[in-house]
Amino acid sequence: MKIINTYSDIVLMCDEMNGNFDINSWENYAANISKNLPIKLKKDIVDYSFDEQILPVLIQAIDDRDSLKKAHDAFVSVTTNMEEKFQRTFQTDLDVDIILYFGLCNGAGWATTLDGKSAILIGIEKVVELNWYYTKNMIGLIYHELGHILHDVKGVGSYEPLEQCDKSIWQLYREGIAMYCEQLLCENLNSYHQNFGDWLNWCDSHKNDILHEYKTRIHNNESTQNFFGDWVQWRGRSNLGYYLGCEFVKSLAQQYKLNALLNLNLNEIKKEFDKFAV
Repeated sequence: MKIINTYSDIVLMCDEMNGNFDINSWENYAANISKNLPIKLKKDIVDYSFDEQILPVLIQAIDDRDSLKKAHDAFVSVTTNMEEKFQRTFQTDLDVDIILYFGLCNGAGWATTLDGKSAILIGIEKVVELNWYYTKNMIGLIYHELGHILHDVKGVGSYEPLEQCDKSIWQLYREGIAMYCEQLLCENLNSYHQNFGDWLNWCDSHKNDILHEYKTRIHNNESTQNFFGDWVQWRGRSNLGYYLGCEFVKSLAQQYKLNALLNLNLNEIKKEFDKFAV
C-alpha cells in the first residue's frame, strides 16, 4: 500500500493558473503522476460537457485554497497508519497506490488501475465541490474504494454482466461489498459516509419501499442507475443503492465468511437476492 500525495504540486499548478483553468498546465501536472493519467482521465469524461459540467468545478477548486487545504489535511489524517489498520481488519495487505490528485471531475473516489497496478484516485476538485473535506468524509471515500480493490484482488469484483437486470444485481452486490468493507474498517456496521441530515433514518424507514422498487426494476429489466451517485435521485434521495446493497451484503455475511462473500457468482447472488427481497 503506497500513499501518493500530490498536494504541493496542486498548489503550484493553481498558482500558475491564477484563477483560470489551463489544460496544458493540468496535463503537465497529471503526467508527472503517470504519463497515462491525462489520457485516462480525459477518456473518462468524453460523454460530459466540459464547459458546462466540468470547468466550473475546476475553477471553484482552484479559487478555494482553504477547502483544498482541508481536503489535504483530511487525506493525511486518514492515510496515516492506514496500512496497519487494513492488515489488522482483513489479515492481508493490498498492493495499491492511493493518490490524492487534481482531476477532471472523474469522481471524488475511484478504484481503478494505473500503469498496470491497482489504484485509488482521490479527486480533490470533487472533494471540494461536495464539501467532503472533513475526516469523516475522507474515511468513507478511501475505505469504500479499498473495499472495491479488495473485491477485485481477492474476489470476482471485475465481472461485467451484459443484461441490464444482471447489471443491477451485480452493482448492488459490488457496492454493498465496498460499503460493508468500509463499515468493517470503521468498526461500525451502521456507518454510511453518505449519511447527511436524516438520510440514514429515511433509508431505514423506507427500506421496504426501496427494496420493492429495486426488485421491480430488476424483474422488468429497467435501469437502476438513479440509485447510485450523488447527482441522481429516487424520491428526492441520492445513493439509495449503496444503502440497499450494504443491507443485502450484511445479511449475506451472517452465513458467508468474508472470502466466500467476495467470491459469490452471479447465479448465487440472484438466489440470495430473491431470499432477501421476499
